[in-house]
Amino acid sequence: MQVSDPSVDQLDPDIPEPPFPKDSPHGIMGRRYIAGCFDNALAMILALVVANQFPDSQPAIQVAVMVSTYLAYYLISEGFFCTTPVKYLTGLTIRNFDGGPSTFRQTIIRTLMRILEVNPLLLGCIPAAATIFFSRDKQRMGDKIARTVVVRR
Repeated sequence: MQVSDPSVDQLDPDIPEPPFPKDSPHGIMGRRYIAGCFDNALAMILALVVANQFPDSQPAIQVAVMVSTYLAYYLISEGFFCTTPVKYLTGLTIRNFDGGPSTFRQTIIRTLMRILEVNPLLLGCIPAAATIFFSRDKQRMGDKIARTVVVRR
């Protein structure tokens, strides 16, 4: 006697299951956490050093330069090399779902999503970490929207 699985019966055949990425993002949570922490620290230090080159009498300019420099750290390194300095040291890279290198468009999406996901005024990196931990493909929202995954090199 064959028992029917009720969860299968409730699936809509017209809505396809999202595809799995070609490269597996599993088994890298520790590396990704370390890379995220140290990349964030490097980006913040760089942002503070660059912003400090502007006079203290212009705090709005300092803040704008700091935010721009922080985001540029990720945009430039991921845009040109598909990795950041610390991701590289921990053996990680960013790929699209087909296994190829991420595009510059995908990098822009990932970088802009950092404003919401890794914002010290909006719970820090908790939203990004929670999304990575609980998602099937270990992606933060920036990865989901850009259709990228962080995997071993």
